[in-house]
Parts: sequence; structure tokens; C-alpha cells
Amino acid sequence: MVSRSNAPPPLPESPQYTAVPAGEPSPQGSPDPGTESPDPYANLSGANLPSSSYLSPDQPDAALLGRPDSSVYPAPSIISRDSIGGTPSASASRASWGSGIALAAAAGGIAGTEGGRRPSVPRGQSNLAHSNVGWNNTSDDRISTSDEDEEQGHVAPAAALSEKDQYPAGYPYPAKKSRKGLWIGLGVAALIVAAGLGIGLGVGLTRNKSGTGIGSGSGSGSGNTGSSSTAKGTGTATATTSAPSATATTGGQGSLITLDDGSTMTYSNSFGGKWVWDAANPFNNEAQCNSWTPALSQNWTWGVDKVYGVNLGGWLNTEPFIVSSLYEKYANVSGQTAIDEYTLSQNMGNNLTAAMTEHYETFITEQDFAEIASAGLNWVRIPLAHWAIETWEGEPYLEHVSWTYFLKAIKWARKYGIRINLDFHTAPGSQNGWNHSGRQGDINFLASVMGLANAQRMLDYIRTLAQFISQPEYAPVVQMFGFINEPNGNGLGKAAIGSFYMEAYKIIREVTGIGEGNGAMLSMHDGFLGMTSWFGFMTGADRLALDQHSYMVFQDQPTGTLDQIAQMPCQWWAAATNTSSQSWGVNTAGEFSAASNDCGLWVNNVGAGSRYDGTYAGYTGPTPGSCAMWNDYTQWNDTVKASVLHFTKGSMDALQNWFFWTWKIGNSTGTIAQVNPFWHYRLGLANGWIPTDPRQAIGTCAQDGVSGTNFDGTYSSPYMTGGAGAGTIAAAQTSSYPWPPVSFANVASASMKSIPQYTQTGTPITMPAMTFTAPSASSTINAGTGWYKANDASRQAYAAISGCAYPAEYSAGTAVSANACGAGLSQAIRRAAQPAATAPPS
Repeated sequence: MVSRSNAPPPLPESPQYTAVPAGEPSPQGSPDPGTESPDPYANLSGANLPSSSYLSPDQPDAALLGRPDSSVYPAPSIISRDSIGGTPSASASRASWGSGIALAAAAGGIAGTEGGRRPSVPRGQSNLAHSNVGWNNTSDDRISTSDEDEEQGHVAPAAALSEKDQYPAGYPYPAKKSRKGLWIGLGVAALIVAAGLGIGLGVGLTRNKSGTGIGSGSGSGSGNTGSSSTAKGTGTATATTSAPSATATTGGQGSLITLDDGSTMTYSNSFGGKWVWDAANPFNNEAQCNSWTPALSQNWTWGVDKVYGVNLGGWLNTEPFIVSSLYEKYANVSGQTAIDEYTLSQNMGNNLTAAMTEHYETFITEQDFAEIASAGLNWVRIPLAHWAIETWEGEPYLEHVSWTYFLKAIKWARKYGIRINLDFHTAPGSQNGWNHSGRQGDINFLASVMGLANAQRMLDYIRTLAQFISQPEYAPVVQMFGFINEPNGNGLGKAAIGSFYMEAYKIIREVTGIGEGNGAMLSMHDGFLGMTSWFGFMTGADRLALDQHSYMVFQDQPTGTLDQIAQMPCQWWAAATNTSSQSWGVNTAGEFSAASNDCGLWVNNVGAGSRYDGTYAGYTGPTPGSCAMWNDYTQWNDTVKASVLHFTKGSMDALQNWFFWTWKIGNSTGTIAQVNPFWHYRLGLANGWIPTDPRQAIGTCAQDGVSGTNFDGTYSSPYMTGGAGAGTIAAAQTSSYPWPPVSFANVASASMKSIPQYTQTGTPITMPAMTFTAPSASSTINAGTGWYKANDASRQAYAAISGCAYPAEYSAGTAVSANACGAGLSQAIRRAAQPAATAPPS
């Protein structure tokens, strides 16, 4: 997820920014790039520069950066890509530390490679942060890379999609009251034209299919697709897969894989990975992405096993800077500029279903998952938008279809032994006002008069997803659930966010039960308040990880030599990560990148310039120079690449458990095709600024001279990983964060009972699964009902009060009116008693 501005601005009055009012028809047609204006973004320069008050109303530098004069020390989120503030001097006192294992001597490989993945005796522990990492890659192989990397933007899928391929067999499409139905015209997707998929593989993967050459394809066909629709209360809506042919069911380095689209690929994984796909047993979890990561059927041990992950940003929740060509094609329609998925969807008009389905089908494919495993990575974080579940009237997004592709992602991740962090990336009303939340503008989640109603919707969606991913068919793959991405703490306040976190946690754990082995590790973002600000919050919570998004470019630009800048990640973040591991428990960096400046196309929002070169309106900090070289990686010499690699490895070592943002950046139709190289893992992997083995990062911080008391891999309390005491949150904590919140930042406590609410009279939403047909039989294999806790019917879903007019979802304002819909309702949350802890699995 990345919106590249400091804070959410209101939509400017410029005609190019005027969104189509709710209830009015979207612009029609499918314009070609540039048909309305030679440069549809020319008039946006600086127009969307936000007020910094959202991020830090009082002391932007101190509150966010954790400088010596700040009470927040350290601030691990220094600084998220969406934050603002001053940059600490490279010479400032910021003693910190990261991991301690130095890379082995040049001829010696990586220390510890002689040990097995699951040794019979405990691994030796030292006082070094990464000393507990184990692996058994005795040959110290490196992943192979191709010399070319022709990154795709958007290309047509390998085969035309039929409605049967995309949607559940026999699934009814009833009209919904007070919901915007977007199923009309689904057949348009069948018109997507097949085309060749030119792309350099980058990691030694080859594909073979009649009529195509080696390395000629990246798109996945539609042979085995999942469901794209939500059925309420039934759990029976499913999609079908074709009966499989007799092919190999597992293999390692050099084996031939048959992909979903029927093509074949030679698996090149020099790290001891093993893929597994057995059509007779589609829930086989024996796949292992590499030798140092446990197979999906084995326990993941926090503190021992390390997350080396990438985000699949821009896929199921688009962002302009990731998929610029998609936005460029629909840049300006009827005077409206596409700046987020809301306006993009409106600009697509009648092409919405076809265009978005083509994007889902081609941007990330099965081959990407194979490449991710072959790059030595073991997790993916998948941003998912709330319109994957449903849309309400007035929301222009394509409903349901992205769920189909999330189901594909689960299948592919299982096949290659990769774990998933499901990142719920958007919230009704927008939780931060940035473009990746769905709609750029004001915050109307836990803020404004619709802040409570929008949060009520979100809680229902969290419950629905928790029910689905906790089923035994999916839990071994989806092992982490980030239930809301980047709520803006400096705009919303810790109290309101904390109340939402507490309520969401309770809802999820009521579904899963308590203790290790019962549902996913939960992930809560620090809200850009700094991780230390959450220490002591929900002490005793069962498996609740803290998430930091660590960027240093959305603020004053770092200055100094390349070598000095390359050492900043260790100086800024390593100490905070160790402190958080010791004081909080499990923590991850859900996002970081190789960027040491904010150069790039739309990195700071559509139409905005860069701080680095002084083109970002209103910025008064250091402007080190031109972005021309940084925007075009073909101009980078070996020295530049080495410095970016050093910066990236330092970030990895300092953050310890991490997800790079992002795996792939699509091409632009502009002068520079391969835009935003800092953010493109796959491109950097092929061209030298991303390590070909993530373990190469271990010891970078020690090499840079940072030292200190390091996390030894043992968390301070068993409850942190689901052991003794899990689920025992003190009553004082619960009462301190009530639901609903006592107030919002812009709605006083005296007015809270007068703001609109939804009422719990609706039917909970059930997310459907794929249907797998048993080989040589007509019977289907059970893929779950959508509900882990099947009898969880005591709590109905939130619904709008019939005949009542609610304020606008995204622009409700703060004026509290009399007789608001549902005002003063006391919600009948009939919740079962918190389940007792259960013994961890053997």
C-alpha cells in the first residue's frame, strides 16, 4: 500500500479533480491514453499537497522522529512513507543496533549452513539478533538471474476468461437493497483478448508451451480459478476447476511444473525448495519454499524462523505509482482525473469489469509465486480491499472479483510453500485519506459523523475474513492477518484506534479460540505513532504482533555521501526493532523499500513532484539534486547499485522480520517505462540492488558499527506467541478502550450518541471457496463452508436502517445533526464468553 503524500487532503475544487457525485452514472467509454489531454496531470502540480496537521498536529519532528527532545524514543516508523517531519542528521546521536551475525568470510559462505533445518538439539543462542536463524543450504548456492528484465505493465491474459472460469457455478446474482450491484456485464471479461506475455524471468524460471518460446510468458490462464462472489449466510457458492491431467505432483530444482493455464515451467530453486500440487489432495501442505523455512505442514516458530517477505502491492488494491499504465489509460474522463481506485473505477465506466479483471489476471500470476520462492523469500503480504467482500450503493469499485484472485493466491502459495499475511488494506470511509485506502481525501473512519458507522461495517468484514482464513483448509497458508492497514494515528488519535483494535481482536479471537494453533497471528499497525507508544497496550493479548512501516523518504531528504546514507537504516531502526521484540513481542516491518529519497513517478501522489529535486509544492527542506538519474535505473553504475544494495541489506538486517514494498512495479507508458526502481524487488533482484539471497543481509548493521543489547530470539512472556497467559487482558485495559470509542478527534464525547449508526439486523457475509473436482470422479473435494465457527450466528451483521438517509461515506463532515440514522442505538452485541486458552500443539 503506498500513497505517497504526507497526509490526506480534501479534494481540490479543480474540475479535473471533481469526482462524480454518489448516485450519478460513472463516465462511460474506454478512452485511449492521451485522448482528452496531452498531459492529463499537468494541472495537478502541488494541488494535492496535504496539511501536515493530520500527521502531527503539535510537534511534527518530535512526535514522529523520536529525537532527543521527544518523549517518543525511539520511533521505529521513522518515517512511514505517508509521514512528514524533519530528518535526523546523519551525525546525530542515534546509537542503535541490529543483528549481530556477520557474513562469513568471502570464501566461507554463510555461517551456520552446516546445520539442519530442524536440528535434534536446540540451536545455540548468543546475544546477537539473528543468531537463531537456521538453514541447511550447505552449498551456499545463489539464485540464478537473467541478464534482462523486461517488466510488464499490463498485458492480456494467456486465455480468454469465461464467466464459468471466474464465478461460482450456479451462483445466483440477486439484486441487493441499498447496495450497488456491479455484476452487470460480467461477460465482458470474456472479451479480453489473449496476447503474448513478454517478460524476462529474472530468476532462472523457464516456461514451455506450444507456440511460445522459453521465458515468453508471465500471465496465468484461467483453468483453475476461484470464486469471485460473496454469498450471504450460505457458504455454498463455489467455483469449479477442471479435472486434472496425470502430471507430477511434486518436485525440486530442475523439475517440470504444470501451471494452472496448462503451460509448463522448469522450476529453478537453488535453495532446496520443493513445490507440491496434487489435484487429488488440493490441501496438501508439504511444500517448502526453501531449506531454512519450515514446510507449511510444520510449525512456524516466532523468534526462530524469520520472515523474508514481499508485498504484492498494486494487485488486488491498485495504487497509481505501482500500476501507472492502468491509470494513464483512464487518466482523464469527463474532466475527472484518476487519482485513486475510486476515481479510476468511475473513469473506466462500462469497461470496469473487463479492465480490472485483465489487471488481476496479468499483473501477478502463478509464475510470480514460483519466482518469489526461488528468490529465497518465504512470505507474501497481500493487500486486499473491502470491495472484495461487497460494495454499497455509491461505491464505484468492482465488487467481488478480486476475491477470485485471492483464492488463486492461496492455491499458488500452498503449491510453493509460501505463507500469506492477509493485509486488509482499505476501510469504508478511508482510514487515512490516502489513495491506497480506496479514495483520497478526508478521513471518515473513526472520524467525522460517519466514523462509527463505517467502522461498524469494517468489523463485519474482519469477522467474515477471520471465519474464512481460520478454516483448516486455509489456516496453514494464511498464517498472519493484518486486520486494518495504516490507520492514521496522528489524525485519529490513539484512543479511537485502540478501541477499534480491541474490538477487532475480540471478534477475531471469538472465532478462532485462544492459544497457539488457533487461528492466525494478528498484526496491528503502529498508526505512525511509533511502536513504543503501544507498549503496555492489551498486555496478555493472544498472538498480537506489532507492525511498523519504515520509510525515511516522506520527509526532509537525507543528505550526505552514498555510503553515509546507506548506513542510516541500521542507525535509525535496528535499536527500535530489538527494543520492541524485548518489550512487546512479535513485530514485523510490513513495509519498507530500497528508497533513500522520494524520486519517482507519483511516489508522492498523482501529480505531485518530489522533495529531492524541490518540485514538491510547499516543501522547504533539503533538495539534494535532480531526480533524473534516480528515476532511470539504466543510468546507475556499479557504485550506485552497491550503495542501494547496502541500504537495502541494512534495512533488512535492522528490521529482522520484513515485507519489502513491493514485488513488482508495472511499466509506465511514459518516456521511462520501468519506473520507480527503488520499490521494485523483482527488478532489483535481476540488476544488483536487491540481495539474491536475503540471508546476505545478516550482519550488515554489525558491519556498519552499530552495537548494543540484541534480541536473543526468546520473547519475554509465553502469551506473546500463544503460550501460557494468552488471552488474559486485564479488565482495566479493556475498560480503557471501550467500544464504541468515547469520542473521535473531531467529534466530542457529548455528540457521540447523536451520530449515525448501522443496526445489527443483517445477514453475515460468507466468502465462497474454490471447488476442486476429484480426479476420475464427479465428486467435489470439500473446500470449507466459509465459516470456521459454523454456529457463530448469535451476532447479526450491520445494515443500514431502511428508508433512512445517511451522510456521504467519504465526505460526511463533522456537523452533528438531529435525528441521525441510528443515533443513540445501543448495539446488541451478544458475544460469547472469551474462550479459555488451549494447550499448544505438539
